[in-house]
Amino acid sequence: MNKLQSSSGTLSTGKKLVWLVTLAALSVPLTVYCTSLDDDTDVSEAAPESHFMDLRSYVEMPEKARQILQEDMLDHLAVLNEINRYLAENDLPAAADVAENGMGRSLLSKYQDKEMRPGRHMPKEMREIGWELHDAAAQLVIAARHGNMKKTLIAYQRITSACVDCHYSYRIR
Repeated sequence: MNKLQSSSGTLSTGKKLVWLVTLAALSVPLTVYCTSLDDDTDVSEAAPESHFMDLRSYVEMPEKARQILQEDMLDHLAVLNEINRYLAENDLPAAADVAENGMGRSLLSKYQDKEMRPGRHMPKEMREIGWELHDAAAQLVIAARHGNMKKTLIAYQRITSACVDCHYSYRIR
């Protein structure tokens, strides 16, 4: 018997009323949205109006640098996911290797064309957040190689904080 049913297996009148009112309240936004559409608008193609105002700073950079930065961010996301897996498995050496190869400072010199390095086109504060990410990754590597889970997790949190700080503060398109 679930918590909503009485001993006889049916919902009590009071609980039925609560569920009915809740369902009605949750249906109102959809009803308002659908009635606001033009009669000839296909509901499946319509998107609700966004009242979101993006307050992040726009960072202008050459298209090639923007593409490189986006590729790097996707790579970093995959690296974070892999580090998560190794931390969950308590495999600190593997987490260290992934962090070093996927977010370490050695990555900063991988671009042959110095003009296309994304950091050259970032405001100072954005670049500093990027340095924080790479510094935290280096600290994660050291802590993980020493087998110190607590310091590894602290460094990992610094990495994800850098991601959040940057993505909440800046946009490139």
